[in-house]
Amino acid sequence: MNGSQSEQSGLAATSASRGTEPILPLPALAPPRLAARLGPVRRVMFFGKSMSRTRCTGGLVDALERHGVEVRWRNMVTLRRWFGQALANRLARAEFRRFRPDTVFVFYRDLPLLLASEFRQSARLVIWCEEALENLDETILDYFAQADLVCMSNPQRFAWLRERGLDNMVFLMSGFSPRYHRAAPKQPFLRDVAFIGSPGRRGQRAEFLAPIGKRFHTEVFGLHWERWPHLCQDLRVHAPIDNRRYAKVCATSRIVLGLNEVNDDSYYFSNRTFLTLACGGFHLTHYVPKLENVFKNGEHLAWYRNEDEALQQIEHWLPRDDERARIAAGGHAEVMQHHQYFHRVARILHCLKEGVPKATGPDVELIDAMLAVPERRPNAAAPRRKHES
Repeated sequence: MNGSQSEQSGLAATSASRGTEPILPLPALAPPRLAARLGPVRRVMFFGKSMSRTRCTGGLVDALERHGVEVRWRNMVTLRRWFGQALANRLARAEFRRFRPDTVFVFYRDLPLLLASEFRQSARLVIWCEEALENLDETILDYFAQADLVCMSNPQRFAWLRERGLDNMVFLMSGFSPRYHRAAPKQPFLRDVAFIGSPGRRGQRAEFLAPIGKRFHTEVFGLHWERWPHLCQDLRVHAPIDNRRYAKVCATSRIVLGLNEVNDDSYYFSNRTFLTLACGGFHLTHYVPKLENVFKNGEHLAWYRNEDEALQQIEHWLPRDDERARIAAGGHAEVMQHHQYFHRVARILHCLKEGVPKATGPDVELIDAMLAVPERRPNAAAPRRKHES
């Protein structure tokens, strides 16, 4: 259940018995604009699920701490499960008052809209969104409107949001944290091709992989593959894996295949691209427009554009161990230097202190402006934090 759904469940008269809050009108006050609230970030209250497989939330918290920010991480899903919606919200409010953050950081919509609208009155609100946002609706618009800054990895959706009055978006790709994703020791190969992820909402990935499995030793790791049994007859299906096993799969696979949920949006691709390169895997992924502005084909990774080309590329790369190792090393060096969450957070902190770089032309100019912001070099990993609740 997401934040907007949970806030609308039940009537005021029965909400207490259901463990939810009564429906309350949101404040009529328009969200304060970032330009009036610029300044350094010192204390962040972070809301997000644990995401034990991708470690996206943990990576962002780790990056904030490596920049010297004091972070309090809370998981509203866990709090709701333990205490119910109403008490979970009261606990979050109480901690917000005690901690007094200058910034609230939300992973997509992992904070109920009601709380987001309250907290942004006295703290800047940053929303991090790695979703493709294929189906935009008014609930997303209402949520994003609360934020001082919406960090989106799919700039293709900027135009729709601008047409509806939002101008608080910045383009930031996904990334990784070396605390969670790093290369495993070299070991013998166990398979030709590995794919880590789901079969796709429409089974499109399972359909794509079926002919690959007929020709090459292919193994997949993820949920819901049992829903497409007729497409998995030649695939070896395994359970989902955590970050440690992710590195091991990369080390024991000749090719780690990339299959995006969306392939037509400029600059938008799966975060598994960063995770695979961080773990030292040779990554053969589906091309998306502008990918060549981020990675070089044959230098950091390799790409294909359709099923036939994927089969040809797999056949080409399988016997070339030395070339694959060279490219994997190049990809690993590239993401370590430019694509850690540390680098993404550096841009966020810059925007909150100095303002968002503005472009007068198309979105690609906004992207160029964001990428021109100087980056700090990552320092040593932050001290171990207390477990989030």
